[in-house]
Amino acid sequence: MSERYPLCSQLIENDRIPEFDNMYLDMNGILHNCTHKNDDHSSPPLPEEEMYIAIFNYIEHLFEKIKPKKLLYMAVDGCAPRAKMNQQRSRRFRTAKDAHDARLKAEKNGEEIPEARFDSNCITPGTTFMERVSRQLYYFIHKKITNDSNWSNIQVILSGHDTPGEGEHKIMEYIRTQKAQPDYNPNTRHCLYGLDADLIMLGLLSHDPHFCLLREEVTFGPASKRRSTELANQKFYLLHLSLLREYLEFEFQECRSSFSFKYDLERILDDFILLAFFVGNDFLPHLPGLHINEGALALMFNIYKKVMPTAGGYINEHGVINMDRLELILLELENFEKEVFRSEVYESKRQPANEKQSFDFQKYLKTFSDDIKALTVNQKQFYASIRKFLSSRDLYLDFPPNISTADQRFIRHLANELHLSCAKLTRVDGIENVRVAFKDLAFEGDDEVEQEEIEKVLQKYDQLPLLHEDQLKQEASVEDDFIQWKDAYYRDKVHFSYFNEDALRDMTQRYVEGLQWVLFYYYRGCQSWGWYYNYHYSPKISDVLKGLRAKTDFEMGTPFRPFEQLMAVLPSKSSELVPPSFRELMFNSESPIKDFYPENFTLDQNGKTASWEAVVIIPFIDERRLLDALRSRENLLTDNERERNMFRPPTVFTLAENYTSSFPSSLPYVFPDLITRCVERPYQLPSMDGKQYLVGLCPGVYLGAFGMVGFPSFHTLKITAELSLHGINVFGNESKNPSVIVDVHDQRQALTNEQLAAQYIGRRIFVDWPYLREALVESAADGNVVYQITDGELEQRELNEYEKKSFERKVSSKGREYNKRFGVLFGDMRLMLQVRPIKGLQYTQEGALVKAFNDNVLDDYPIQLVVDKIAIDDPRFIEKEAPPLDVEYPSGTKAFHLGEYNYGRPAQVIGCKNNRLAIWLSTAPGLDATWGRMLVEDSKSKQRYYPSYVVAKMLNLHPLLLSKITASYLITVGNKRENIGLNLKFDARNQKVLGYSRKSGTGWEFSDKAVLLIREYMDTFPQLFHILTTHATKENVNANDLFPKEEGGKLTAVKTWMKEKEINSLYRVALDEDALDTESIQMVEEKAASVDSTYQVPRKVFGVPRYALLKPCQTKSLLHSQTFSLGDRVVYVQDSGKVPIAAYGTVVSIASHQLDVVFDLPFMSGTTLDGKCSPYRGMQVEPSMILNVTEPQFVVTTRAGSARKNKSVSNTTPSHPKSTPSSRLVTEHSSAYPPPPPPPSSAWAKNTESRSSNGQSLHSVPSLPFDYSTNKSNKKPTQANYHRHSNAYSPNQRGRGGKRGGRANRPDSETHEVTKKLNNVQI
Repeated sequence: MSERYPLCSQLIENDRIPEFDNMYLDMNGILHNCTHKNDDHSSPPLPEEEMYIAIFNYIEHLFEKIKPKKLLYMAVDGCAPRAKMNQQRSRRFRTAKDAHDARLKAEKNGEEIPEARFDSNCITPGTTFMERVSRQLYYFIHKKITNDSNWSNIQVILSGHDTPGEGEHKIMEYIRTQKAQPDYNPNTRHCLYGLDADLIMLGLLSHDPHFCLLREEVTFGPASKRRSTELANQKFYLLHLSLLREYLEFEFQECRSSFSFKYDLERILDDFILLAFFVGNDFLPHLPGLHINEGALALMFNIYKKVMPTAGGYINEHGVINMDRLELILLELENFEKEVFRSEVYESKRQPANEKQSFDFQKYLKTFSDDIKALTVNQKQFYASIRKFLSSRDLYLDFPPNISTADQRFIRHLANELHLSCAKLTRVDGIENVRVAFKDLAFEGDDEVEQEEIEKVLQKYDQLPLLHEDQLKQEASVEDDFIQWKDAYYRDKVHFSYFNEDALRDMTQRYVEGLQWVLFYYYRGCQSWGWYYNYHYSPKISDVLKGLRAKTDFEMGTPFRPFEQLMAVLPSKSSELVPPSFRELMFNSESPIKDFYPENFTLDQNGKTASWEAVVIIPFIDERRLLDALRSRENLLTDNERERNMFRPPTVFTLAENYTSSFPSSLPYVFPDLITRCVERPYQLPSMDGKQYLVGLCPGVYLGAFGMVGFPSFHTLKITAELSLHGINVFGNESKNPSVIVDVHDQRQALTNEQLAAQYIGRRIFVDWPYLREALVESAADGNVVYQITDGELEQRELNEYEKKSFERKVSSKGREYNKRFGVLFGDMRLMLQVRPIKGLQYTQEGALVKAFNDNVLDDYPIQLVVDKIAIDDPRFIEKEAPPLDVEYPSGTKAFHLGEYNYGRPAQVIGCKNNRLAIWLSTAPGLDATWGRMLVEDSKSKQRYYPSYVVAKMLNLHPLLLSKITASYLITVGNKRENIGLNLKFDARNQKVLGYSRKSGTGWEFSDKAVLLIREYMDTFPQLFHILTTHATKENVNANDLFPKEEGGKLTAVKTWMKEKEINSLYRVALDEDALDTESIQMVEEKAASVDSTYQVPRKVFGVPRYALLKPCQTKSLLHSQTFSLGDRVVYVQDSGKVPIAAYGTVVSIASHQLDVVFDLPFMSGTTLDGKCSPYRGMQVEPSMILNVTEPQFVVTTRAGSARKNKSVSNTTPSHPKSTPSSRLVTEHSSAYPPPPPPPSSAWAKNTESRSSNGQSLHSVPSLPFDYSTNKSNKKPTQANYHRHSNAYSPNQRGRGGKRGGRANRPDSETHEVTKKLNNVQI
């Protein structure tokens, strides 16, 4: 699908995605990802608390990507319908077998096998593991709604494992029910996360165009060992269903003129969903020969376009299959099946075994044609009857019911060419006839044209010859062999003969029932909990026709309870997951259901190549036998187990502003107890009484160019599109399949380049079509001239030769990207606009919001792909005037202080007077914010780098050989290429190796560690380097040149040495990335641990202007332009996300759009930054999430500060004294420590986990040396109910104040011990 519709998926970059109202998580994919990422089944399992934290992190990460405005719906798989249990049972038996075989193999190879193992089958409703996961999710939701501002304003619904239904279908039931309500917003914006391909179909059938799927990047082949495991480095894509809908409209655009009934895209989408079921779904086996990776969907599309003009209507009638129209599809698929048979079986019999070829699917699609070269005798007679009918006055012509399917196809095809209708009708006596009749259409003057077309068709058929006798014999032989081929299939797969009509009819009718059951399931929800397809294989395509008259009445029934599902889907190897009282039923030879749990079973590849696609041949569960066996032992269940075996409704969580309660830890000794403001209640779907599910578009929905902002549409420009073979390159190779190619029309071709430049320069436009983002045009250029506006006048400047070549490269690169990657054509790039993309809104000093464009980025876009304006403005970028100060900063507002003293410290507004604010400020006198920089400088001073020519002299090595051996040095070994280079530099990828190499303006430089490594390589293999020196200038080196006598042994020794030195594990980063090595990061952690950071003094400050405070909601608009250096001390200033607000840390890595920060204290979502820091300490953050307190860049100067500076100047002291760790002056540097506790009403106190009854007050300290007004207040507050970010602290306790506090100023030892203990309770 990505190759056929190449623009559907958008990589999420820099949050360039739409806003969403609702986000839905199909949770089981997250559970599997976070609990058992290794597939070898022999690795030790993660500790369970790490699994929970990984689950929390994943949910947080997805939430931060999307930031839903109204709803987060988390759906865990509950008990499934029986139709799904067949697949679940097969998967779990296969998983257990693979795990068992993997452990046996590891033992055989002498590998150490951990005693404990994680059985992924525990991710099944009813297990104790799922019960524990639910408990953790409840804790997590309470924590996030209470502590995170982005969560506190939405509704969270958790549908757990104890609520029946599959996760994605519980989500769709919610959407379907909401759509049926009269107050539903037709322009609701949905985002659904999940990995299953059927989510595309579920999204499409919602018929809500503002719908996206969120998915991780799919990579092929084994995972790279060097690939980052940090979640922040995982790429995510949005699949825009708004674009997929338009692509499908292009796909079927020819149907507008060919359909004899009303064209309706929504109905075509419904048919598309039904057609996709034939290719594969979770409830029925796929039809033989239809493989999605070989182009089965394209085949279905071709057949659909061919047969629908004569169908008389759509196949999918709002969730009900029209069997007569489905028959038309199946008749054509039968022809395809015969071609497969002819190629793979019939023709192969005449060829040698080594020359037999498989069916060429792509060739069949290309040659897919209706051309008839000759007629059989029967077809000649049918043609004569229809020709006679044309000139008669009869209303219709009936053909007998016993004609072959091939003859039925011929009659329908001929009727279509002659503008006649053809349908199968059932008479009163039950006999079916194929009826041909005149269409009841008004052609409005086209009669003559139609008559001419009919005459041409008649002439063509009059001249068609009859098949020769030998051809007739061959066709008869093919038909006989075709029947025998099908007979062999049924005997082998389902153990009855094709000629057993009753058995075959039962099977085909069951399959057709299944098609209708699945369609009901998608459109109306589960219509029968007990129905299932009781065969491991599907019928042959041509035989499905035999089941079309099946009755599709379903009995609703009830879902299995959790323990019943466990016993229905788990193998005996997972018996520990079921209640002890039921386990014996799996093993005891006297058990009435022992046969349900075979130890050994067959895996049938059934034409598939991947092992996981094999059919698992295990017995189907007999529901009555199972339930009777379980009922006999239910009395042995414990009370807790009975509780776990019950169903419960989903739970809805919301914030209650004036409510607080304690919430016990879900994992004592790991997670702390919570003070929660979240309330929960059972959730019930809105009533459907008197309502019907809406299938199709909602009235009032915005579509296309008028759709909601951020949801892309091709129709923002004038375009045409067609399906063609274009060689689209999405996955690294040109596709051999057709793609929908979009051709953009140049609507400005009447204007000259000069006129266009004058019209657009200085104007705001929209680029990055079709996704669109706002940008400001700075200049324009063609191949010869650059246009700019100076003082209101358009100026032109001739490009020099270098600029011309640069322009040509840009044109070539852009053209290749749009043409081959995106399938977009737009003619010659006669004019390119240079634009600065929007960065966001920026606060003025007065508090207004104005648009800010990125001064550091200048992108080029062809004039044809520029959109002048959009229908709906993005609310995220609407400029706003400054609100009144008391409105923007009401009492209780939490913020960070930007004054030059105590820069970055937490503050809380307590009043507003004379357009100035009064605040409580959490001060931390005497703390130093420079020690991180000093550690970095000290580390760098010990780390020397030498230019490559110096290294070559040091090692007495040829400079060219040094260049090769420090890179990837490939030599030829037989038919393979082996690398004997050290991989210390990567020119093509613009990467270096941290601590070993870097690139300056003069070239590559190498560190002492790199020199030692190279020297050791040379000393270990001196003969190799002697030979390499003689081949230093040679382009292609062969292994025989280097190891002439014993090539294999020497090369193996080199590879073994490299493995011992872990060459491939050296940490690579981009050239422009600055980062500390692991040793330096460890020093940062040790330094942070050695500083007592609990000392704080709350102070009242008056006369504070609005621009001296930073609210968490303002950070994105203010802080994105900050600069950072390694070792900078920073404070986290957002009240949302993974990091606790006001947590302090140190910058250890700087990349183009993100920073790695090691925080002083551990927190629940913290990572190891790919193993560079201690657990729970690291996080990748954006610059707008943190405030640089080592190098303040938003300092508001105070009167006291100005006076002090003036005094220092008069005393001839330096205006910027060098900071040292012992310096007590925090001039333009801030405390490097976690913030002190604010009053209990503060956001900082949302998570108070313990409070002391000790009434001790804070010690007296000197008053702060600054104030914003003449109303100084040096009065110490009487109460200090504070605690640090997510930690719990006594309201009246403090510890040492870094260097200032010392032991003499400590509180009593008991208080200090309490503080020390609580320091460890951060996660």
